[in-house]
Amino acid sequence: MKYELILFDADGTLFDYDKAERYALEQTCRQHGLGYDQPLLERYRAINSSLWRQLEEGMIISSKIRVERFRRLLSEIGSDAECNWEEFAQHYLSHLAGGAWLIDGAEEICRYLAPYYKLAILTNGIKEVQISRFQASPLTPYINKLIISEEVGYSKPRPEIFEYAMKTLGQECRSTTMIVGDSLTSDMRGGKDFGIATCWYNPHGIENGTGLEVDYEIRRLDQLKDIL
Repeated sequence: MKYELILFDADGTLFDYDKAERYALEQTCRQHGLGYDQPLLERYRAINSSLWRQLEEGMIISSKIRVERFRRLLSEIGSDAECNWEEFAQHYLSHLAGGAWLIDGAEEICRYLAPYYKLAILTNGIKEVQISRFQASPLTPYINKLIISEEVGYSKPRPEIFEYAMKTLGQECRSTTMIVGDSLTSDMRGGKDFGIATCWYNPHGIENGTGLEVDYEIRRLDQLKDIL
């Protein structure tokens, strides 16, 4: 199959979100005089993942997640900062917006593909964070469009955000479109339901226990060369 449009997920696919998240939480805790350690990070990630899964299911909006995750975290640890949830959340987002670290091979694969394909990023992330990180990254010369769910009004895996991406990028044919992402529940499910090719970026070799069949699976981004 000859593909024309490649839709990349952002966090965990092109951008090293784990590193950015860890940095942002540590810096924000220090800013608010709170202790930071690995158990706190793991608890935050569990809360955050649960809320973003609710977003995928249409049960919450991203603007609610901004503060709710910290309300839950700070309430659990009994912090005196409970009354400053919104301030804590804003400081966290400011630090996160500066975390433009890339996944190994991200810049190289985008540079390699850009002369032959239309490339776009399709993300459920928070608008100001994603724009800041993208603009600070070396990916801007290669990506035709950054599409953010907050701006569209729909999140992956909803078909509307894929429809928006296709229309915005002037792509009419679904059979020549592929999504590359690390999430089975948003990227792969959304792509499959919309009728485009799916490529699961699975660097840690996680078992697919969802029953969802993907078209391709890769452990390294440079393996896209073999597919495309």
